Amino acid sequence: MKKIIVGCVLLLLVTGCAGNNESSKEKANETTSSAMKAAKYDSALAKGKEALVDKDMSKAQASFQLALEYKKEEEAQALLEQVVLYKEAVSLKEKKEYSAALEKLTEIDKQKNGSAILKGYVQDLREAIAKENTKVVESKETEATKENDKKTQETSSTVETPQTTQKAENNIPWDQQKRADLVQFMADWGQSMDQSYVEYSPNRQVNWYGINFPSTFANNNIAVNGSPATVQWSESGLTDNVYNVVAIYSDMGTTGAVMNNHLYLFTILNGQPIVLITQQNQGNAENLVYFTTTQNADLTSGFAQIVGS
Repeated sequence: MKKIIVGCVLLLLVTGCAGNNESSKEKANETTSSAMKAAKYDSALAKGKEALVDKDMSKAQASFQLALEYKKEEEAQALLEQVVLYKEAVSLKEKKEYSAALEKLTEIDKQKNGSAILKGYVQDLREAIAKENTKVVESKETEATKENDKKTQETSSTVETPQTTQKAENNIPWDQQKRADLVQFMADWGQSMDQSYVEYSPNRQVNWYGINFPSTFANNNIAVNGSPATVQWSESGLTDNVYNVVAIYSDMGTTGAVMNNHLYLFTILNGQPIVLITQQNQGNAENLVYFTTTQNADLTSGFAQIVGS
């Protein structure tokens, strides 16, 4: 009987040891598999980052997707999302859908754990969009000017608005050359401020928190330095006793900011250049958009030099 009991004990011990050995092997295999996946993840992630340096977005996207197959990590996920958004922004730019492209770039700015290199590409793309958009606006305004000239020639008589004073052509405060000078100035100034500004006009409105500029001028809903003011869009800046808006610039949609945006009106009042700014992002009981004279000396002097040139 004792022999039987001893035999059973030995059998249990052998079986237990065998089970422990199998369990240890499984744990070892799992550890090895995890280590291999981690190594493959790191390799794919590194290749994706190298592709970003080379600006090969398709290769970067494929690498980050592969990395996520090995490990679900926030960094790889963030980089993949940023690359996809960037590619979409480039595609929209090529289609000349500039507003939609800028929205994609803003989404990239909001992403965390992203690539500093890609952020640099985003800024470059914003500047390229701003320049292309300016050319498109210039082309549309040139066509509109030609059409207006044609209509003027076909009209036997011209009607002058009561407020407009006849002035010599060489004294017109604003023209297309000065507009081109302002485009270049704003590109340089915006870069010095680490900001990116887009030009707007009647042919390309900016949606400022639900209010379209410059079409809203017709609603007489503008206040300057606390008082209601008469503001109108102008191609020449000639009309007396009103703020003639000859250019509009905003960083709306270019910075990633939701509330802290800037809207500038470049105006001429009785021959005097005045730059107005608002950051108002909510309505009010008066239904007015409040502007103030900018305190930025570089912006004020730069515009004044262009008008006076």
